[in-house]
Amino acid sequence: MSWSHNLIFYVCMAKGTTILAEFNSNTRDLSDLPKRCLQRTPAFHSMFSHTVHGHTYMFFNDDPFVYFGIFDESLEKHKCLLLLKNVKDIFTGTMNLNSHCFQGEFSHVFRQLVASKSELSSKDGPEEDKSECRFPDDDVSGGTRHVWDNQVTVVLSLDLVVCASLFAIWLWVCDGFQCVAN
Repeated sequence: MSWSHNLIFYVCMAKGTTILAEFNSNTRDLSDLPKRCLQRTPAFHSMFSHTVHGHTYMFFNDDPFVYFGIFDESLEKHKCLLLLKNVKDIFTGTMNLNSHCFQGEFSHVFRQLVASKSELSSKDGPEEDKSECRFPDDDVSGGTRHVWDNQVTVVLSLDLVVCASLFAIWLWVCDGFQCVAN
């Protein structure tokens, strides 16, 4: 898929509703839309996206920080998420977490991430640029699958505990297997 910076309208990094650093493509007047979106950051979701009227709004939560972006709906969601994860990786790997203002330090990172790529490569496409700001080909759904596997394991374990408890109660009430013998 061909990709241009025109598909990314806005990207920010926030702590709660306070925007620490942002990138605005200047192609749209967003006024206070990002702040209103951040006020409605979905709780209990590590990632959330919503597409409406040609725009994809995506949240990537990494407590206490939120990475938020507004993208053109033609940009695939997994690529939007990879961009937000890349912003997070660079932020946590290079920034001074004691600082109270990241915009000056971090604006170049947004510009480099957004403007440096003319195309996002797929696994079948040409070899990727191996520079610091690249879009990895990792499987985004792999993390979701791992979470799902953990949830299934917990539910099955709870079912086993409940069934074993009910069986023990039945044995106690019936004095062993005497209920079956009669």
